[in-house]
Amino acid sequence: MKRIEQLQRNLRESNIQQVLISDTLSIYYLIQKRFHVQERFIALLVQQSGEPVLFLNHLFPSQPIPGVEMVRFHDSDDYLSLVLKYTSEGVMAVDKSLPARFLLPLMQGNCGIILSSFVEDMRLVKDEEERVKMRNASLVNDEIMGEVEKFLHVGVCDKEVEAFIAQEQAKRGLEPSFGSIVGFRKNAGDPHGCADGQILQESDVCIIDMGMVLEDYCADMTRTFVYNDPKLEEIYQIVLKANLAAEAIIKPGVRFCDIDAAARNVIEEAGYGQYFTHRTGHGIGLEVHEPKDVSSANTDVVQAGYCFSIEPGIYIEGLGGVRIEDLVIVTEDGCEVLNHYRK
Repeated sequence: MKRIEQLQRNLRESNIQQVLISDTLSIYYLIQKRFHVQERFIALLVQQSGEPVLFLNHLFPSQPIPGVEMVRFHDSDDYLSLVLKYTSEGVMAVDKSLPARFLLPLMQGNCGIILSSFVEDMRLVKDEEERVKMRNASLVNDEIMGEVEKFLHVGVCDKEVEAFIAQEQAKRGLEPSFGSIVGFRKNAGDPHGCADGQILQESDVCIIDMGMVLEDYCADMTRTFVYNDPKLEEIYQIVLKANLAAEAIIKPGVRFCDIDAAARNVIEEAGYGQYFTHRTGHGIGLEVHEPKDVSSANTDVVQAGYCFSIEPGIYIEGLGGVRIEDLVIVTEDGCEVLNHYRK
């Protein structure tokens, strides 16, 4: 298990004895096994050496997992005390997903608990297998966007478009990675406007923001279609320029805040700065929103393997809005744009 070994190296280098992971996607990332336990306790304990230990309720059947010790318990068991019996002396890191009802009793039994982002940090850097999955997911999303654009026509209802996207995803056996956003004129002026029965007019704008999950990895993209509106076409070109400007500077060592500034400066110089009301992007992978965000507040530098969105926008109440979103993977000397559907 290469990821477990990497995590153990990270623990040794940080002089942290152990980490307790409760996020089920991070558990899947490490041991390639999915669990859906709802509100019940689950955790993977990884120490500096030795096999990881999975604590799993008997309610959830599971075959033995090679290289993982499995500790089963019932609802009536004192399973948190059981966890503490397996921990070693020294600091124990926990992830941010562990609910307080589990965390607080553990803290009473171990005063050396700290918050950890060990696995989150590992998940930031996509290996080649993950990159292939991200590319494939985005290619399918591109394909669906092409079908959506062909479906758009004067007189169509935004709810019909929303249903069509769901139909195209289901036709391919895919689940959405988030609820699709379909915004005509009024709702396009809201970054997260929802379909509410608007009808596409002769002179109009349509924002489509959608994504699905393929082989466990998420896609996310936005395209905007402008119909017979010179002002919105002008705004579209500004947002497109901002999107391309941000993508052009992405490479290892560049700060996230500078990528945000590259997009934001274009929009501000055009006089629309007050109408770009959100961050330029967000991380993505097993979840549609992951660390780290592309924003003015994030001074971290990007590394090869990071995957995130670039999605500048301009939104003007009463007129409409424009957003153009691609996903990118940072390469050794630049970035790979994963979305190829025309902007």
